[in-house]
Amino acid sequence: MTKQERIQAIGAYREPHQKIIFWLTVALIFFNSFTLGFDDIWWMWGIGSIFAAIGLVRFMLREGEVLMAFTNGRGRVLTKRLYQMYSLWIVLVTGTIFLSRIHIPTFGWVLYGVCFVILGWSHYTIHKQFKQADPDQPTRDEITKGYRSYERSTYADKTRTH
Repeated sequence: MTKQERIQAIGAYREPHQKIIFWLTVALIFFNSFTLGFDDIWWMWGIGSIFAAIGLVRFMLREGEVLMAFTNGRGRVLTKRLYQMYSLWIVLVTGTIFLSRIHIPTFGWVLYGVCFVILGWSHYTIHKQFKQADPDQPTRDEITKGYRSYERSTYADKTRTH
């Protein structure tokens, strides 16, 4: 299967879920903002934030499973790891909001910062290995940029004429 065929297949999988993923992302930003903004009832907004993060993580992991079907061997393992990394970023950002509310000591922030650095480095190395293992396997960025629904949009028509 070529890279463009894979992009079209995963894009078709993504299309029915786009609205709910968009609204979960908006909810996560909204709830995280209110978690930081309110002193007395921050935990109520935090519960909404947790549910939005869980929803986004579930969609992310499902998308990774669908994409794993298009490759084999090492590419399959690296696809799974890469999508787990995407989910970890969501969890770490939401966790940062909560840790700021419960006022962890400086040592905790240093440890948390080290976790962010390790996750960033792991993400970089896995992404590099992912591209070497199966160059035809698209990343989330390539899927977003290359999916054909963009070509059917009016924005695409305007950009092609200029």
